[in-house]
Amino acid sequence: MFSRYGFSVAAVLTLLLLIGCTQAQSPVSDAGHETDKQIVVAVTQDTEGDKLDAATYNGARHVHAAIYDALVGYEGEGKMVPGLAESWEISADGKKYTFQLRKQVKFSDGSPLNSAAVKFSLERAVGREENATNEISRLLTKIETPDDNTVVLTFKETATQILYELSQARPFRIMSPNAVTPAGDVDGEFHQAIGTGPWKIGSYRQGVETVLVANEHYWLEQPSAYSLVFRVITDPQARVLALQSGEVDLAGGEVGNIPAESLSIFQNNGKYAVETGTSTMSYFLVINQNHAALSDKNIRQAINYGNDTSKYTDGSGEPVKGLFQREVAFVTDDNQPFYPYDPEKAKQLIAAAGYEWNEKKQLYEKDGQVLELRLVIQTEEYPEWKEMAEIFQDNMKQIGIQINIVNQERAAYYDTLWSSKEYDLLMYRTYADAQLPYRFLSSLFYSSPSAPGVAYQDRPLSDLLDQIASTVSAEQQQALFDQVFVRMHEEAMTVPVYYAKQTFVHTRELAGFTFNAIEDDPVKWHHLKKEAQ
Repeated sequence: MFSRYGFSVAAVLTLLLLIGCTQAQSPVSDAGHETDKQIVVAVTQDTEGDKLDAATYNGARHVHAAIYDALVGYEGEGKMVPGLAESWEISADGKKYTFQLRKQVKFSDGSPLNSAAVKFSLERAVGREENATNEISRLLTKIETPDDNTVVLTFKETATQILYELSQARPFRIMSPNAVTPAGDVDGEFHQAIGTGPWKIGSYRQGVETVLVANEHYWLEQPSAYSLVFRVITDPQARVLALQSGEVDLAGGEVGNIPAESLSIFQNNGKYAVETGTSTMSYFLVINQNHAALSDKNIRQAINYGNDTSKYTDGSGEPVKGLFQREVAFVTDDNQPFYPYDPEKAKQLIAAAGYEWNEKKQLYEKDGQVLELRLVIQTEEYPEWKEMAEIFQDNMKQIGIQINIVNQERAAYYDTLWSSKEYDLLMYRTYADAQLPYRFLSSLFYSSPSAPGVAYQDRPLSDLLDQIASTVSAEQQQALFDQVFVRMHEEAMTVPVYYAKQTFVHTRELAGFTFNAIEDDPVKWHHLKKEAQ
């Protein structure tokens, strides 16, 4: 994957200083957590361990999922499995969901899981403004609890995304009513993360680390014999050095990305193991159709024809065929049309849009202005995007388009995407697991008269999404998604770049590494243990 780079002596010394600073600022966890009973994981940012209210988007997704269980689970390609609910029934009109809860399950404070706790959790989540766009929040009219183990949800319209939303890491996981003050008050003040999952908060130091300890009441499997430390190391190369120095046992995935060019340090090295798992995430370019050139479908299609996706993986990765990976629900081998690499076709389309070739500049231009586009990226979370952007820049140079790369800080980048719109192209990623494809598409591509789509505005696409939302039949939904994928391809609404994988690196003494079913909770942390080498 990607090219491999060596490090100069100066670079290594700089990185050693970085990791030294990280270590100096990271005090040893609470004395009660012995070092040999700790498993330390590098993470890119603070987990907000004091704000992990299950009904909010506060804090890290993987910590939410480690502490709070879901009513139902997601296992890929649209398949739902039991969670805290051992079974469920959906009415024929898709308006009523009845859940049967598992018995004898306890929260980490020893209090019982029951229908009242589920009602409290869902009502608290639905009542929060930041959750208003979720289908559960928009359509829920009533929660009934006929007995301690039965929960009935009634919706004002056909609701097709309920199970998917319940399976995600937030904001509809189940928390104890004792997590707020006064206890059981849906508007109460959050004071402690209390869930039924395998972990609970042991200690938290903002910007430094979050320590999770085993939930002795965990209902599904034997509690871990270790504490789990999520240590904040923001610099990607500092995470590499932390693995090498032994400061951390594990890093990777979205929680603590290891730069692709650094993986060769750990591959074929007996001290480390590189774990690679499947993913539903794709990297792609968001297109600002309000840009004069990009408003022309010829240019959007030309960019796709001129984008040689094999270069992003040195020819070793899975071919990019359409926006979504095959593991995504409703994606089949036949319904993801794509643009094959064809630079000559790309040039023909640019010419058809009224641009002329400038031999001296080796670029296309119109009215004396070269065809140039501003590509916005961020590398705090996705360090590989820098090299990907440079590859894309070279791809476009080959077809006569000039790309100017702007690498923004994380906060500024998200403001650019969601608010300011000051980009021509922006590198982004699809969401993961059960949020695909409907939740992802509706959040970025759905337009209404009062709220234009964030990533692209297209009325026919929005109409199809409306039909999906009101259709219970999986067969009918499949036919509609087939049309969605074709429409997005025909209009060239995005530029697919790369199918991501989950890659983690850990020391050999760390055993029991197992990928989880959802990327929001990527690793079965409670399976990890240390073995002498």
